[in-house]
Amino acid sequence: MLSRMNIVVLLATAVAAGVEWIEALTIVLAVGLSKGWRSALVGTAAALLALAVLVTAFGITITSRVSIDAARTVVGVFLLLFGLKWLHKAILRSSGLKSLKDEGQVFEQTRARLAGTGVAPAGVDRAGVTTALSGVFLEGLEVVFIVVALGGLQNIPSAVIGALVALVIVAGAGAAIRGPLTRVPENTLKYVVGIMLTSFGTFFSGEGIGVHWWGDDLSVLILVAAYGLASLAFVWVLRRPARRQGSASGLERAIRAIVLELWGLFVDDGAVALVAVIALLGVALIVQHEGDPHSIAGVLLIAGVLIAVAAGLANTARRVRKTIDKRPPEPPAEEPAADLTATLPPRDRALTGPTPDR
Repeated sequence: MLSRMNIVVLLATAVAAGVEWIEALTIVLAVGLSKGWRSALVGTAAALLALAVLVTAFGITITSRVSIDAARTVVGVFLLLFGLKWLHKAILRSSGLKSLKDEGQVFEQTRARLAGTGVAPAGVDRAGVTTALSGVFLEGLEVVFIVVALGGLQNIPSAVIGALVALVIVAGAGAAIRGPLTRVPENTLKYVVGIMLTSFGTFFSGEGIGVHWWGDDLSVLILVAAYGLASLAFVWVLRRPARRQGSASGLERAIRAIVLELWGLFVDDGAVALVAVIALLGVALIVQHEGDPHSIAGVLLIAGVLIAVAAGLANTARRVRKTIDKRPPEPPAEEPAADLTATLPPRDRALTGPTPDR
């Protein structure tokens, strides 16, 4: 029977993986409608096979080769950075400082890019297979990390079931609609996932460095509430100020995309990652030297994470506002030409005739 924490892990994994599967579905649909479903399915199957191997390998390594304390600390830190990246972007999107994610636009861009590769003979199209493979694999890398991070520390089967349930639901919806899931509130889901991953990352990394959480596993719900309310406050603050209107080879591109994806998996804003790591190290030093008899370290860790988010948001908001301030002012609208006949006496006005229609 699943424990209370494993149920939470299953649900959190399902929601987080569902967001990634929606993005992968958009690419697979574009390939299937442009290059044929055989090419799309071959690329998708190859990517899912590679992801299954990664989950198995990392899951066995974490559960059997690494001590639980070391795994909880290391994976917790990376999960915290991963969640902060999602939460940072979600707050920026909600405050209007970053454009919303549009799966319909991604779908059309992918189809346009595939249309430029030419028409392949009947069978499997190479461009279609590689596009589906890279899209599903890169999006699936984040699912692998979520499954290993949440499931490896609690229950791998629960996390795997959550990811598979999300995959079945998203794939079924895509097969029924035959188009991108544009009606799914993806940006809202990313907001929720960012809060959940940040909460789990804080909980696991805190446990790893010796923080005594209040209520054990129930502390995750407290963290979710704290980060949710704080993020809404950040959105409100960022919305307040009034703003004035005003050639590489395919292999090289694939390698560069994988490297950037792996780097961007955990780091989206250097200030957020730096302050979060400093907060973790500071709390670890306090716990090591002073202990944590009154569970104060948990409060300090939450405060450090919120300061990291605030630092990243302030940095981004400052850059965006500088860009807006540098925009040239719009030229004033031309005033219509005065009707000179209006000043003439009625008799002379009749001789000049009506003013031409401009």
